[in-house]
Amino acid sequence: MIIDKNFSPIMEQVFAGRGFSIDEAEALTHSMIDGTLSDVRIAAVLTGFRFLPISEDVIIRILNTIQEKNKIIKDHNLNHIVDCAGTGGDRLTTLNILTTASIVAAGAGANVAKFTGVSVSNKSASSDVFQMLNLSPVQSVEQAYENIKDFKIAFLSSKTFYPTLKHLMDIRKTLGFKTIIDLLFPLANPVPLTGQFIGVYHKDCLPLLINCLKKLNKTRGMIAHGEDGLDEISVCSASYISKLENGKITHEVIKPSDFGIQNHQIKDLLGKDIEYNSRVLIDVLKNQAHPAVMDAVAMNTAATLWCAELCQDLKDGLKLARKAIQSGKALHVFEKWKSISQQ
Repeated sequence: MIIDKNFSPIMEQVFAGRGFSIDEAEALTHSMIDGTLSDVRIAAVLTGFRFLPISEDVIIRILNTIQEKNKIIKDHNLNHIVDCAGTGGDRLTTLNILTTASIVAAGAGANVAKFTGVSVSNKSASSDVFQMLNLSPVQSVEQAYENIKDFKIAFLSSKTFYPTLKHLMDIRKTLGFKTIIDLLFPLANPVPLTGQFIGVYHKDCLPLLINCLKKLNKTRGMIAHGEDGLDEISVCSASYISKLENGKITHEVIKPSDFGIQNHQIKDLLGKDIEYNSRVLIDVLKNQAHPAVMDAVAMNTAATLWCAELCQDLKDGLKLARKAIQSGKALHVFEKWKSISQQ
């Protein structure tokens, strides 16, 4: 499909209420990546994706399109590699809860491939915090596997694996509203995952992304949205959960009290600059952070451990998460990772 010639007719139909077809979505993605479309037209496409219904088939076709030039090595002897990530876009500028949870999950025994993009709603992205803490990103999938073998976690940056998407992300930030890019990035991990935990900015995204995980053949997956708007499991309100296990999808609503946790205040989870957020991450690993932060990290770690098939339910996962912190295992993972990064 030649997009330059067909762009206006496609967009006219889209803004009349018809969504993009799968083939149109693929062709438009190619054109946005290769520079065929101007910034104005890219903004129009992203706006179209934002305000019209979108199917998991379109999401996966776009995902395959952006990954087609990236060589992913699937042969490895690691079991149950997982990631935990948020879509961003909740505009609440909270601490890097899922970033911290990824380290705690590794301390609890999970194999974690932490894929990071650029900050959308937080004042600091995972990659910003990791770099502030002198934790180096890997330069290849092979290196990611080596890191996971050595100390259970690897940091993969979108800047390394998807350099052609930087311009799209710049346009997304200029637009200032949520787009399909926010939904794509958590799914774009270059490492083949068996399980994945994703926090989303709106509960309407739950069925879309859990079905994406099913079509991507994940063994376990969980999508979460806090009733208070957080793109993670909230310890300040109820949370909407969609779970995938062995091909079966279920939905539920959970509350902090279900896990013996009191309802906290969002103000106690708010982040500041990169330096502050990085210090709080270390405080969590030392078991010295505010109770709200400790509970938030533990709950989201529990979800990650469930996706890694290391526990049967969130209550068991919560125990494992707290044990990883209290025993010092999570801090040990961090210190080993930092030591190797500085070599």
